[in-house]
Amino acid sequence: MNGFYWIYLVMLFYLLGYEFAKTTETKRLIYYGAVGFLVMIFTLQDCSVSFDIAEYMRQWTIIPKLSLQKMLNHKFEIGYVLLCWFLEKTFASDRVLLIVLSVLIMLPFSRSFEKETENPMIAMMAFLALGMYMHAIVFWRQLVSMALLTYSYRYIRERKLLPFLWIVLMAMTFHKVAVVFLGLYIVYNVPINKWLLIACVFCAVVLYFLGKPIIEFGIAVIYPRYKNSPRVARGGENLLAVIWIIVFLSYWVLHDRMHEGKIRLPFLMLLIAATIQPICFSFYNWQRVVLPFRVALVPMTTHLYMALFEKTEGNRILLLLEKFAPPFYAFVRPMYGKRWFRVATLLILFAVLFVWYESELEGAVYTMAPII
Repeated sequence: MNGFYWIYLVMLFYLLGYEFAKTTETKRLIYYGAVGFLVMIFTLQDCSVSFDIAEYMRQWTIIPKLSLQKMLNHKFEIGYVLLCWFLEKTFASDRVLLIVLSVLIMLPFSRSFEKETENPMIAMMAFLALGMYMHAIVFWRQLVSMALLTYSYRYIRERKLLPFLWIVLMAMTFHKVAVVFLGLYIVYNVPINKWLLIACVFCAVVLYFLGKPIIEFGIAVIYPRYKNSPRVARGGENLLAVIWIIVFLSYWVLHDRMHEGKIRLPFLMLLIAATIQPICFSFYNWQRVVLPFRVALVPMTTHLYMALFEKTEGNRILLLLEKFAPPFYAFVRPMYGKRWFRVATLLILFAVLFVWYESELEGAVYTMAPII
């Protein structure tokens, strides 16, 4: 059985436990129990899951033998290289690397979901259901970088440039792609309206058709390292559709709250992801640029769920039903506030996302390391 299935099943039990818990303290305990479970799975993973992990583990034995000069010129960023050097010199088992990386990734994200959403357990479940956890398992350096970038959110909102730049610089020591976050700081105060959405749709279409020459120019001028990388598409159409659906739904449902930093920031991140994602159809490795923005699917999905199924005041779905389908509105409206209704809607949401993401895995199997 694919290990991903039972990971998903266990997380659903954590989600149900969280929903039925009666006190804030119990909910928080369950939430961090779920985080601990995901940390454990990360730590116990089989190192043959991907070529990326195999290379990470190969470099684990090589890096400690390098001179400082060779470390500085290593293909991996210096922060990751120094972390490997320190851990290999300090501990006997290579499994410590996975322990440290899992904590560096999961704790910042779990803290962020607590601060940035109204229901962190739904956000953590979305983190798994939308594929971000599986990215964490495979793309270690980039996900550490993205986790560190969560600390920059407050400085983007508060317009504090120096601490923001410091966090971006720290994130770049694990993966250079963190530099793209500078653009988010620049556009944060752009007016969010229909013209912005139209402009982004237009840009996405242009990038779809001109992606190949743009990538060829970028590789030739900026990053010749990828000169021999294949320029092929490997799917992504369904992901692009999901991103745009969440963007348009968010704009419609949460438009009146776009002035709130916790809504504006992830919305802009997701809008950027939706705009630049089409280049992936010309160059698959471009997903590394999209990923730091795509993580906003998690908080936006959580915000949308809370707005559509937890609240009645200003609920756009209920308003439409009341106007155009009064009998159905009269049937649905009393269900809001019922625990069973919340649980049912959550199960339906994550069943749909599970089916979608399982199709995105394209038969990939997640295996566990043997526990000795």
